[in-house]
Amino acid sequence: MTNIEDEAQPLVHEITEDEQVKGPGTLAEQLRLRRAEIADSHEAYFPLTGYEEYGVHARHRLMDRTEIEKIGRRIVNETRDRGERNMRILLDMIINSTSGFYLKDDETGEYQEIRDDRNGSSPVITWGMMAHYLGWDPDEADDNSRIAVYWVFGGNEFMVGQYGILINRWMNNTGLKVDEEFLGEVLA
Repeated sequence: MTNIEDEAQPLVHEITEDEQVKGPGTLAEQLRLRRAEIADSHEAYFPLTGYEEYGVHARHRLMDRTEIEKIGRRIVNETRDRGERNMRILLDMIINSTSGFYLKDDETGEYQEIRDDRNGSSPVITWGMMAHYLGWDPDEADDNSRIAVYWVFGGNEFMVGQYGILINRWMNNTGLKVDEEFLGEVLA
């Protein structure tokens, strides 16, 4: 599993003369190690846009091409509008890749499941559950995952879109260190 913040390696000036930095020596060894890291990266934690100061993260899993194609085929039948199709595909990718919501402990760097104390302390694992945890009380007609995602992001389509783009970029290259490559100062 990829953690957004990886442990820092010691700096050269922090290594004493009698210590040696252990690691792959040749370029081939380094490339093999990097390939293994990429292949083993199937999940990542993303800070939830708008809730960063509270340490709220969503865990996302890598989806395969066939899952995305299935979503695309279903949505093509739902709407003819190109922009709406793209947004729905992005929403469904966010929804289907989510495997839980967590609070990150700044001191330890550990992730703790968010548990809904109003629902028997069950873990909050879906967008609907997260929206309900935050106070969403829809009528039955509006109780669906897409609307829940919008509700969590305060109805801001741009926030939803930006969050989806971050996940999409990670899925395109799971070797990226999410914080360093495209979250920038959000985590600093």
